[in-house]
Amino acid sequence: MSNLEILEKIDKLVEKAPENRHSYYQLKYFVIGKQPTTQSQLWQCLTELQSRKETIDNITFQIEDLEEELQLMELQELKDKMDEGNTQYSIKALGEILKKEKDIKARKIKRRQGSINKNISRLKKQLEFVIQEARFFVQAFEALEQVEELKDFDDYDAQKELWEAKISEEINLRLLFRQPLSPETLKTALSLHQDSKIKQEIVKMMDNLEKVNTKMIESKIKGD
Repeated sequence: MSNLEILEKIDKLVEKAPENRHSYYQLKYFVIGKQPTTQSQLWQCLTELQSRKETIDNITFQIEDLEEELQLMELQELKDKMDEGNTQYSIKALGEILKKEKDIKARKIKRRQGSINKNISRLKKQLEFVIQEARFFVQAFEALEQVEELKDFDDYDAQKELWEAKISEEINLRLLFRQPLSPETLKTALSLHQDSKIKQEIVKMMDNLEKVNTKMIESKIKGD
């Protein structure tokens, strides 16, 4: 198979490539869904929208900048053509060197224009994908607000619920798979609010463990 045939096959295959963005499944279950409370899901939507907004602004700026660069190049080409009428005799006098130089510059301009057009096309596609993701987060946010109204990020009860759920999830998963609780997880659990159920469970567990250790030490001493 020749190089030309390979390139033709590549051109056809890349048209079938998936869109260059996250799937809606990923966004629903791994970006929003992994948040343990409705409020944290709402906050996650807003964080993701903030990120998408910055990307949209940057891409829009790049597209505008490239489009204006194309316009400037077209204006330069027009000016060069206008100058040719005045410098026709001097160009002939300079001979083939200037003609070759002019041809090279023209080819470079065409390549640059082609590259810019491809970049504009790529950026417009990327912009559309980002807008699709942003649209998903807007819809998700509006749906979640039907369940529970957005609260301030520093709302005490909302943060309390979030951290209770996060630490509880971490501890339950470790216990389920018979993994030891990390000191950092225990410290975080013990730092929770006073009426935290998970904190009370950890304190009770540590008290029981301490009693068991004390009995083992006493038993060892008596045995000695």
